[in-house]
Amino acid sequence: MLEMFSKILVPVDGSENSFRAVKAAIFLAQKIGSDVLVLHVLENLPKLYIESQKILNDLLAARTKQGRDILNTCLVEARKSNASIKTELLEGDAASIILELSNKENFDAIFVGSQGLGRFKELFLGSVSSKVLHHAKCMVLLVK
Repeated sequence: MLEMFSKILVPVDGSENSFRAVKAAIFLAQKIGSDVLVLHVLENLPKLYIESQKILNDLLAARTKQGRDILNTCLVEARKSNASIKTELLEGDAASIILELSNKENFDAIFVGSQGLGRFKELFLGSVSSKVLHHAKCMVLLVK
């Protein structure tokens, strides 16, 4: 049974629920020795015309810094618990990247934070957690 959690993927977006998912993965990793990868995906920027290359570069740098800050928060949480986690920063469509990585690296479980949109909004907007929940080939733990 515990082998089902030997490799855990935890996508984070900076929300409280995603940080709760990290804490849950860290807790389990401490108990049974799971490997934990915390992933932040920089969503593709919408296609828009920006005259100044400097403004575009500043925008991209700020987005990357924010992603690194989110991952650093997770590393700090792991250190508080004397746990070891790995982090990764990727770019693209979050749900697609999470699903591709989980399949490619043979993760046993994905711990994902719920955004709590409610069924009506989710029906129209969709969400990363919903797409992962419905399309992952491994176990998914939705953390609220």
